[in-house]
Amino acid sequence: MASIINSISFKNFFNYYGDYDTTRYEFEDGVNIVVADNGAGKSKFFNAFLWLFYDQVLDSDDKKKKNVKDFAVKIISDKAKNETSIGEQVQTGIKIEYSTGRYKYQIIKSFTATRISEKLTDFDSWQITIDDIEVDKTDHVLPKYKPVYDAEEKQKVISQLILPTLRQYSFFQGEEVDKMIDFSKKSSIEDAVRTLTNISKYEDIANIVKDIAVRAEKDLNKQTNATSEHNTRLDKAIVFKDELQEKLIQESEKLVEFNTLYESAEQEKNELEQNFANAEKRKELDDKISEKNKVLKRVKDDYDSFLDGINNRFFDGNFSWITLGFEDSINDFKNSIKEFRQKRYEKRALQNAAENPNDYFTMLPVNSPDAVTLDQMIEDKKCYVCDRDAEVGSDAYNYLLKLKNRPNENNTKKEFVKNDLEDFFGNLQLNAAPFLNKFDSIHNSILRTREKEVELKNKVEKYSSELKALKSQRKDILIAGTEGEGVDNATTIINQYKGSIRRMEQASSRIERLQDTIKSLKTQISTTEKEITNLRPKDIPEGFTINYEISKDLVEATLQAKERVFDKMVSLLEDHANKHFQSLIKYNDIKGGVLRFQKSPSGGISLDYIDDLGNEVSGASEGFQRMKKFAVVMSIISANTSQYNYPLLADAPLSAFGKAFNKGFFEAIPDVFPQSIILVKDLYDQDSEDKLTDLGQQLLKSDVIKTFYLNEVDEESSQIERTTKIERRK
Repeated sequence: MASIINSISFKNFFNYYGDYDTTRYEFEDGVNIVVADNGAGKSKFFNAFLWLFYDQVLDSDDKKKKNVKDFAVKIISDKAKNETSIGEQVQTGIKIEYSTGRYKYQIIKSFTATRISEKLTDFDSWQITIDDIEVDKTDHVLPKYKPVYDAEEKQKVISQLILPTLRQYSFFQGEEVDKMIDFSKKSSIEDAVRTLTNISKYEDIANIVKDIAVRAEKDLNKQTNATSEHNTRLDKAIVFKDELQEKLIQESEKLVEFNTLYESAEQEKNELEQNFANAEKRKELDDKISEKNKVLKRVKDDYDSFLDGINNRFFDGNFSWITLGFEDSINDFKNSIKEFRQKRYEKRALQNAAENPNDYFTMLPVNSPDAVTLDQMIEDKKCYVCDRDAEVGSDAYNYLLKLKNRPNENNTKKEFVKNDLEDFFGNLQLNAAPFLNKFDSIHNSILRTREKEVELKNKVEKYSSELKALKSQRKDILIAGTEGEGVDNATTIINQYKGSIRRMEQASSRIERLQDTIKSLKTQISTTEKEITNLRPKDIPEGFTINYEISKDLVEATLQAKERVFDKMVSLLEDHANKHFQSLIKYNDIKGGVLRFQKSPSGGISLDYIDDLGNEVSGASEGFQRMKKFAVVMSIISANTSQYNYPLLADAPLSAFGKAFNKGFFEAIPDVFPQSIILVKDLYDQDSEDKLTDLGQQLLKSDVIKTFYLNEVDEESSQIERTTKIERRK
């Protein structure tokens, strides 16, 4: 009969504060679910069975398993520790009850801690005493427990809950599914086959008959050498056979070496396979991010350069922004400068007239000749104003010269006003000249500049938003086992993946050549053995020859029998794996394909998903890869000729699955495991009124689910006050 866990209770175990009766789960055969968010006791529940089976717990800080005796202080509930005074004791323990067809067992593992110092979490503040394990036994007729005292029997009771050889298939955390079977190693699948079949007996027989064959051949050769009828040709044939066998050993060793290389490359390929598709997507996004960064940088540079140049437009004559609002000032300046110059000219004229009255007060008419006319009159020696001759040296000629040279006679500049601002205002006019004709265009120029600024700013925001979205997409594409950017390098993963395939191909090519060589050597050895048989002396007792021939045939027969058993079991596993896989993917869009176990050149088994046309379908997600592995785990169990008699204890097996996978998972596992206890956070929804996702609510109502628990902790409480609240919903 199957082992069924009836209950598990905790006493001051991590966040499970209180005695056994206040922190108790009761389970039934079939599917049992414990829903909990991070930190709500899910992994601590799993730790109870780690302690039961291996005297270890998993440290959530570094994800490493620690011995209970070395980790005890952290196992004790912080609230219980805080309530323990110096000199007082606190007990921490787990209590598990399970039953088989006839008997029921109760197991208590605990330790006692005595507080010896003030520091609450310091290991040196506590003295730990590991208590003796308590095992009680009863039958279903007489429910009163009786203690088991024998240490071996106690261990047997613990072991039969889940046999040690089967725990890897029945007791695991989500990511451990990937490690249960390494299909790249022949030994891995053989271990599974060996667990389910008597193939090891064939191996023992093969080793025995091989030893018998070696001894039979030695005896036969000894008898041959003892006769006088053997000849040189026979001796040469025997030596040649020995040489062939030696070469066969060498080539076989090389084959083992290249098989190892192939397995190593295939293992690396398998480890990277679930990340390869994601890595390609990340590489594609990396390229887009790189290109988007370049575009964004270029647009940002344009934007920054544009902003830097805006101030220049105030003083640049092509824009003349500084004159905005000064339109009326131009007319004011014109009127002022006109008035200024009029007064200036008047003052200067008065000064000049006072100093040189004869130069300014002449008898010339109003329309007196200009400088050009004076030059002509001097040249012609005639005054055209009065129509008289003006010979050189005459008074009339000299007077014409005086009129011509009048402005240059007095080069001494004399101040005629206190502050002469003629040059200052002139420079103002000269410098302002480029700005005077821009008034009508300034408003449009500012408007176009603002539009350009908004356009560039919008581009920066657009490309920044697109870049953020690409980075978010890249972050969402998970690559298992990696965290930092240095480790999580998509290009490195792609190169490693392709490199492993290349090494597999190279090793496969060498394996094929070595196999051909080994096959040829075996043929030569067989031919040489026939020759030796024909050349052996006729007087050798027949029994030696028959003994050798029979033992040689037995070696071949046992090896072939082992291979047949192995191949048959692999075929059986494939059939069962496909049945389970179809159940697991029932609610997914993956249709029309089957799982295929293919023998690799190294003798291992590759697990592929083949479509209707025989093409390999690559699973792009970690969940898809893990689901294939879990289908094989289920097939290993169900392929056994007898019913599987042990419960499934799984912590976060759904972490990489989607909603459809999860639904198929809960419906499929009852077909294999008589009882399953699934610890999961994926069904928890903090924002929901009942704290469950839609799928969680569906499962709560499903007849497949026998018990349903919800764990919660008060996040607002301090760590030393935090406890796990257990609510049974079903």
